[in-house]
Amino acid sequence: MFKHNSLALVFLLGLSLPMVAGCPKGAEPTDGVVNPREAFAAGVKILETPDKDGKVDYMAAYTQFVSATDVKPDYAKAHFNAGWTSEQLGNLAQAETHYRKAFELDPEYKDARNALGDVLIRQNKAAEAVAFFKAAVEKSPENLNLRNLLMDALVTGDYYDEAMAQAKEILLRDAKNVNAYRTLSRLYFTKGEYKMSQLCAEKAKELAAGDATIYTNIGVTFLVMGDEPSAIDEFKTAIKLDPNNAEANLNLGYTALNSGDYDLAKQSFEAALAGQPGNVDAKLGLAVALRGLKDYEPAEKLYAEVISADPTNQRAYFNSASLYANYMKDYKKAEKVLQSYIAANNKDGSIGPAHEVYTRIERLKELQQIEEARKADEERKKKEAEERKKRAEQKMTDLKTKVAELKKAVDTYKSCEAFMMAMGEDATMIVDQATMVVEAGEIDMAGDMLTMVEQYLPMVAEVAPACGGGAAPAPEGGAPAPEGAPAPEGSPAPEGTPAP
Repeated sequence: MFKHNSLALVFLLGLSLPMVAGCPKGAEPTDGVVNPREAFAAGVKILETPDKDGKVDYMAAYTQFVSATDVKPDYAKAHFNAGWTSEQLGNLAQAETHYRKAFELDPEYKDARNALGDVLIRQNKAAEAVAFFKAAVEKSPENLNLRNLLMDALVTGDYYDEAMAQAKEILLRDAKNVNAYRTLSRLYFTKGEYKMSQLCAEKAKELAAGDATIYTNIGVTFLVMGDEPSAIDEFKTAIKLDPNNAEANLNLGYTALNSGDYDLAKQSFEAALAGQPGNVDAKLGLAVALRGLKDYEPAEKLYAEVISADPTNQRAYFNSASLYANYMKDYKKAEKVLQSYIAANNKDGSIGPAHEVYTRIERLKELQQIEEARKADEERKKKEAEERKKRAEQKMTDLKTKVAELKKAVDTYKSCEAFMMAMGEDATMIVDQATMVVEAGEIDMAGDMLTMVEQYLPMVAEVAPACGGGAAPAPEGGAPAPEGAPAPEGSPAPEGTPAP
C-alpha cells in the first residue's frame, strides 16, 4: 500500500550541473559498426530536439551515449552525459555508475566530480559522499563550492558538528556566501531548530532575493512548524520566481495531496516534471494525484515508467501494487508487480521471508478473499432484490385483478343500505387506495393492498344476499351461482324487503 507519512520536504543547495556537449580531447573515431563520436553527437542532438509536445526521448539519448562508451570505454564525456540522462530517467544508481566512471577517467573533470557527490547525497549514501568531498576539499581547500557540497553531505549524514565547522570556514572566507546560509538553514532544520533555520534562510534571501530555492526552504520550515498557509505562500512565491522549480512544486504538490486537493497536486507535480523530467518523487506524487482523480491508466503508466528506469525502486512497486489492489481491484496484477520486485532485486538472496514484500503478498490474498466475499454477498443481495421485485410485480398483477372484482362488487351494492352500513365506505376507500397504487405502479405497496382487498372480497360475498342480489359476483376462477336458482323453501323474505 502506498505510504507517504511525511511531505517531500526538499531543501536545495542551488548547485546546477551542466550537461556537456562536444567531444573530449583525444576522442578519435574508431572502425566498426558504431562510431563513438557520431553516437555521442546523435545523443546530444536528441537531447536538444524535443518532440512537438516538448518531450525529450531520454532513453534514446542514453542508448546513444552508452553505445559510444561501449566502443570507446575511456570516453569520459559520454559517460558523463549517460549519467546526466540517467538522472532525467530517474535512475540515480545508474547515474552514479556513469559519473563515477567519468571521474575515474578524468580526475580533473569537475562536473563529473560534483555530479557524483550529488547523486551519492541524494541516495542517502552520506558516509561515502562525506569521504568523497573531504578528499576533494583537501585537494582544493579554496573551492567554496566543494565545501558547500561537503557541508551538505555532512548534514545528510547527521555529522552536525563537522557541518557547522565547514559553515564557519566558508563564512570566514566569504561572509556573503548564499550557499552557506542556505545549507545552514538545512542544518538547523535537520536538528529541529526551526527558528534558527528561518533566520539563516532569511539571511540567504537578503543576499539573493530572487532565488526560488530560498523561498522553498522557508516554506518547508513553516510547514514543519505547523503554519501551512505561510508555507503555501512561500512555495507560491518560489513558483512565481521559477514556474517549473521542482522543489517548490513538489512541496506544494504533497501539501495539496495531504489536503485532498488532487487537481492542485496534479498541476504542481506536472510543473515539477517540466523542470526535472526524471524526478521520481514528482512522478510518484503525480500518480497518487491521478489515482485520487480516478484516472488510473496514466497512474499505472507512471509506475511502470519509474520501475523500468529503476528496477530497484521499492516505493514504485509497492505503490503500483496498491493501485491495482485497492483501487482497480485487480489482485492478480498487484501480486505480479510484487513478484517482479522480488525477481529483480533478490539476485543476491537479500529478500528473505521476513521482507515486507511477502507481508504485502499475504495481505493481497486476504484482500482478495474479502473482495470475493463482498462480491458474493453483493450477488446474493442482487438476486434477492430481483426475486422480491418479481414477487412484487406478480402481486401488482394480482392486485389489478382483485381490485377490479372488489370495485365491481362495490358498484353493484353501493345502493344497498345493508352493504353500506356493513362495509360500503371502507370497501370504497380500499378500492380508491388500491386503484391509486395500481395507477402509480407502486409495486412495493402492491402486497399490502392486495392483502386488504382479498380480506374484503369474502366479506362482500357474505353481505350480498342481504341486498337481494344473491351472492356477490364470484371471484375469477370460482364456481358461479346456478342461473335462476330458487331461494330455499320456507325462507322468510328479509325484513323490509317486499315479497315477490
